[in-house]
Formats: sequence, C-alpha cells, structure tokens
Amino acid sequence: MHALTIQRTFPLPPSTLYRAWTAGWDSWFAERDTMRVRAAEGAPFFFEVAQHFEDGRPDIRHPHYGRFLALEPDALVSLTWVTGAEGTAGAETILTVRFSRVEHGTEVSLTHEGFASLEARDNHAVAWPLVLAHQESRLLALAVTVEASAVDASAVDGAPTIVASTAYAPLPNNRSIPEAALIPVRSYPDMAAAVQWLQEVLGGRERLRVPGHRVQLAVGTGAVVVAAWDPASAPATGGRPPAILMVRVADVDRAYARAMALGSTGLSEPADHPYGERQASVRDPAGHAWTLTQTIADVDPASWGGELVG
Repeated sequence: MHALTIQRTFPLPPSTLYRAWTAGWDSWFAERDTMRVRAAEGAPFFFEVAQHFEDGRPDIRHPHYGRFLALEPDALVSLTWVTGAEGTAGAETILTVRFSRVEHGTEVSLTHEGFASLEARDNHAVAWPLVLAHQESRLLALAVTVEASAVDASAVDGAPTIVASTAYAPLPNNRSIPEAALIPVRSYPDMAAAVQWLQEVLGGRERLRVPGHRVQLAVGTGAVVVAAWDPASAPATGGRPPAILMVRVADVDRAYARAMALGSTGLSEPADHPYGERQASVRDPAGHAWTLTQTIADVDPASWGGELVG
C-alpha cells in the first residue's frame, strides 16, 4: 500500500477548517444537492464532485463516499475515502487531516494512505495541493470580516497601537435564515397577532414558519423573527417579553472569544445546529443579549421542521 502527506498553512482558524471537512463540504468541494453527510464517528457520508467544461459539454459527476473514523473538534478529521476509476479505483483508502494553530492561522497536515497503486498515489499527490488551494480560496471568499492594522495617533510615547477595523463582504446563503446581517428576535405570547401587526404596520412579508415556535419575516431589506413566548417559563425582563439581537458573523468561535475577552457573559457556547448555523449567545457588558450566528451550510428548512412561505 502507498501513502502521501501534504502540508499547507491557511490564514484561517482551526474551527473554520474543521467545519469545512465535516459539515461544510458544500461550501468548497461537494455539489450541494448531493450531500448526505452526518459528521459522527462511524457515520457514512456521500457526495458528488462536479467536473465543469467551458465548451458546453455536460458536467461529469464523481461520487465520493466513506465513513468517519475519528473526529477531534478543531484538531483532527479521519475518514475512509472511496472514489472511482480516476481516483482510488474503488479502493477504501484512509484520509486524515490534522489542524494545528500557528501564529498566522492553521497548519493543515493531510495524510492519504492505502492506495493500491503508485499511479493512484501519484495522481492524488498532484490533485490534493490544487484542492487545498481551492479550499482556501473558497473559505476566504465566504469570510465576512477581515482585520486591518491602523496606527492610533494618540498612542503613548509614540508607540503604535494596533486596532481592528471591519470590512463587509456578501454573506453565505442559507435558506433557513434571512439574508440580513442583523436580525431582531422578539418574543410574543400571541404569535399570530404579532405577525399581523408587523405585516400591517411595517409591511413585513412572512418568509419562513415553524409552527408553534417562530416566524421569520422580511421587512424591507432587513428581517425580524417572531418567537413564541410562555411567560411562565421565561418571565418578562424590564416589564417586557425577552428580546435578543441576532447578528451574522464570519467566525462565531472567534467572535465569541473576543466577546468574552471584552467582559461579556456567555449564555451559550458555540455549537452547530441542524438548520445550517453555528451559534453562540452572549450578554454584553451593558446587559444586552446577542446571538452570534455563522452559516455553515445551506439547509432546506423542511429537513428540520421549518416551512418556506415566500
């Protein structure tokens, strides 16, 4: 049997790369409509990769399948890897990807072993660096925020102070969440009445409905979520039902860590959800609650109990 190892340093955090190799295949590699993936040890996966042609020929789909062998969040993904005649030739190979944080991002070490022939090994030795370069390009394109350095003119003794500035790029698409970057979530004891008020007063358009739980509405270029509220289980705060602001971010782990460093209180740590979002909740130093959400997949709401309305 034959093996290869490839290393590459990415200007991205380990958490982003770990998700790309588990729940986020369709953001950089797999055809979205073919994904059958559940990131759990022992769980099988399947997806297709499309080969596109500029001369008008139909795409060629290449099936990829296997099972997850080991998962260490933000550190390691190991899985079996089976492809067709131009890949592993049907052989069940083993792919292990390790993530190590370094000063400017993450060092990725990819080991692919179990090739039945030197030709298959050599073909993958050429292909994997190209695939990793494509992965980096796609993941960076999905980023919402970038950091830049600036010099604070008021620095003490002339020493420069590094501050972060933010630039915004298009957010990844997910059918299960509005496209708006900032989404108020308001709680109501009577959701139907609340939706009617938002429609008639603010011109809201119902977008997605989860019966008995919440309703998403588009309001102009923004959005609002009406959530069911039971006063017995969640008492009013400040004389009003609970309210929270949801904000879409590029990297929820990084935003959560920064919030903690700036004196916030953690309400829920970052976690992946079946509706294609990785989320965390914090209370800022002034007491306001925020949900930080990062799109990790485009998910059909019907798969988790939602219903697209418009």
